[in-house]
Amino acid sequence: MSMKRRADFGHYVSVLAEVMETTENMGAKLNPFFETFRKALDEGKDISPEDYDKTKAEFENGVELYENNLKKLQGLEAPIAIIGVHKKLVGAYRRFCEGCAHMNSSIDYAGRWVDAEQFDVSEKEQGNAMDDIAKLVKKIMR
Repeated sequence: MSMKRRADFGHYVSVLAEVMETTENMGAKLNPFFETFRKALDEGKDISPEDYDKTKAEFENGVELYENNLKKLQGLEAPIAIIGVHKKLVGAYRRFCEGCAHMNSSIDYAGRWVDAEQFDVSEKEQGNAMDDIAKLVKKIMR
């Protein structure tokens, strides 16, 4: 029988939950590194070479995980009733990924320098995208 299988909501929700959980866990893991840079920029203090090196490795892992999660969302077949919301979610998650990559590129790890303006912009990009993601996930789950 070649009946086209309808997208399974249970499978959809389980992949979505995994993406959100790994995103949240990575965010919690990266937050102390972000805070080190945020505080130094706010207080005009220097950032140690060790902090640059540790942050580089962690932020790169984060960007990689987020990009893999974006691919999972892009490849996920959404049930018909939520296709529109799913497309918006993919767009918001893409903006979140871009914001994270933007923050990472605002830091010149080799030169031990931060473009404070770009760092601030990328922080807002991530925050706005995450707000949208949260609203869209809530919409899907209700």
